[in-house]
Amino acid sequence: MTLRDLLSQPSSFSSHSNPSPQSISDSISIIQSAISHWDPHTSPISSSFLHASNHLHSHLLRLSTSSSATAASINHADQLRNIHTLLQSAMECLGESLRYYLFSISAIDLCSDKIATARSISQTMLSAGYGNECVSAYQSIRQSRITSQMVQLGFDQSANQPKAIRKLKWEILDRQIKSWTGIAPVVVQSLCSDEKQLCDEIFAMSPESVQNSIFSSIACDMALRFLSFPETVAVHLEHSPEKLFRLLDMYAVLSNLLPDIELIFGFKPDSSVRSQATLSLAKLSEAIRVVISNFELAIQKDPIKSSGVPGSAIHPLTRYVMNYLVYLSDFDLYLHEILVKLPPNCSSSFFEISDKLKNNGSVVSVTIAWMLFILLCKIDSKAETYSDAALSYLFLANNLRYILRKVQNCHLKEILSDDWMNEHGTKARQFMEGHVRSGWAHMAAMLRTKNETAEVVERLREFEMAFEKAMEERKNWAIADVAMRDEVRLMVEAMLVPEYCRWYQTHKDFGTVRFSPEDVKTSIMRFYAE
Repeated sequence: MTLRDLLSQPSSFSSHSNPSPQSISDSISIIQSAISHWDPHTSPISSSFLHASNHLHSHLLRLSTSSSATAASINHADQLRNIHTLLQSAMECLGESLRYYLFSISAIDLCSDKIATARSISQTMLSAGYGNECVSAYQSIRQSRITSQMVQLGFDQSANQPKAIRKLKWEILDRQIKSWTGIAPVVVQSLCSDEKQLCDEIFAMSPESVQNSIFSSIACDMALRFLSFPETVAVHLEHSPEKLFRLLDMYAVLSNLLPDIELIFGFKPDSSVRSQATLSLAKLSEAIRVVISNFELAIQKDPIKSSGVPGSAIHPLTRYVMNYLVYLSDFDLYLHEILVKLPPNCSSSFFEISDKLKNNGSVVSVTIAWMLFILLCKIDSKAETYSDAALSYLFLANNLRYILRKVQNCHLKEILSDDWMNEHGTKARQFMEGHVRSGWAHMAAMLRTKNETAEVVERLREFEMAFEKAMEERKNWAIADVAMRDEVRLMVEAMLVPEYCRWYQTHKDFGTVRFSPEDVKTSIMRFYAE
């Protein structure tokens, strides 16, 4: 049933009593007097004027249904025509006043006298059979008001077009998405909610179906255009990794607003608004899954020899991926809804990770662990490009410790299991041990010699040369993590210093010894000081 059909039904609050001639005469006088001085901006809407209008309408109904067609029928027709003309003039005045009150109503007026006056005017017009005129006045003012408010909020309706989205530079579209996510709660929870409350207040005496239809005619088109913006972006935006977080921002905002949308637009005439919100969420989910998949592929395709890192420092790929995953972890609750399907780019290793994390359970934890697995595989490949085994192990240790520190200090710690943390913590320790063993064990071996003077002197010179060479060649090697630097230093000291002390005490008189045990320890401390 259309809004026009609903308004054409008999009003539930019309008065059809037969007023006395005296009351009709009084009503005519009241209306004529008010109309002669009418100004919608200054003329007060008196209860006597509204009461007189209702009386006039009731009398008009009685005259139009009168069966006393006598010789005075001409007078009857004239009276009927005059009363109808007067009533129409009264309704035009009320319509102007209704527009004035509706235009001046804001959110802070929802419980004010303005609302009560506008409600009384609308009830009078509806009861007098001027429902279409009343609703038309209401629609024109409130549609204009809601459009103006959307412009003030900064929503550009012209941007919600597929061609426009595809042609926009990312910097411009990025600003539009930020604007949308910023104003969406205001649009739904304030603008639309207040408009629905206002409509229900003004048409409180009308059936709920009338209230809903009037509100729908005002807000539905605007809401559809606004809520379709995420869908348009999700479908037509390039699905590159850097776009992910704007898509997640829109998803989070829209997901949070869905209960409000269902409450405000949950009735039948506006079910399309609720459907559009659900569709936009579905399209955002699809786009987000594609972007995450593309992010995984980007890690896998990173060239092994790209961006060489001197001194085994943290690789840019490690920093990029971990910063990405840290931000991604902030959307954990929404990712549970989005990642309902397994990533398309998975191998048997993915399912091994899934089995390991099955006690932790969630598809989010498995997906994050899978991306970390891809990263670590790539870091392993890059480590093979170092010709020095000690440097290769240090590169692996540096990057894995950086990953563990990032996980430890953000929400990733809750997403990944304790077993994952323990397993990779053990690996980092093994990499550090490999670095120490590859870089320093051969020097400790030089100190294990027989007591022949010639061999002792030869080994002494070999050790001194190797030790000095190591200090010089490795001066640019970096250990970013302070705790790891101390751990490695203690490992090196434990390997070299006691061995050198024993050697020194036994063979210090065999020749000129350049380094005392304290010199060796101090050099190691300085080497791992920064």
